[in-house]
Amino acid sequence: MPRDPIEQVILRRGSSRKFLRTPISLAQLSTMLDRTTRGIPADFLDPMGSQLNDLYLIINAVEGLEPGAYVFHRDLGVLECLKQGNFREQAGYLGLEQQLPADAAVDIFFLADLRPILERFGNRGYRAAQLEAGILGGKVYLAAYAQQLGATGLTFYDDEVTGFFSPHAEGKSAIFLVAIGNSAKQKS
Repeated sequence: MPRDPIEQVILRRGSSRKFLRTPISLAQLSTMLDRTTRGIPADFLDPMGSQLNDLYLIINAVEGLEPGAYVFHRDLGVLECLKQGNFREQAGYLGLEQQLPADAAVDIFFLADLRPILERFGNRGYRAAQLEAGILGGKVYLAAYAQQLGATGLTFYDDEVTGFFSPHAEGKSAIFLVAIGNSAKQKS
């Protein structure tokens, strides 16, 4: 577990502009997923600990995991492999044809099934899904920086993201993307 005080982690933060194509450890990824999905206090998340967004991952370089597309089952704390393969090129395309998600060790996509969310909350539902994804994405950032990794939030091709993770993600909408890896910039 990282031991740096939160103040140091916050001062170290800053979106990565380039990733090395080197692996991160399974322990690092597990720590990020665990710390990110422990819940946030919000009036639209009842009971506490529930989430509107599901985490889908393209794993390019994590020691002990085959490259592929995964979904994270936070209630069990496990990753389910949806399909194996090298998807660096697809990650770059999905991330608006940028090199960052192709070079990242892991790309975490936040997807939400907006139908029941909108039925429950009306127009507030989309804002709630966005807010939650932003907070969870911020937690991913901090967990990455605490472990001396880099992270950056990116935009994406919405429908293509859903298509890539389907049939599992069928009917869901892409909300946010965070790319994680070993930053090419000097670590402080």
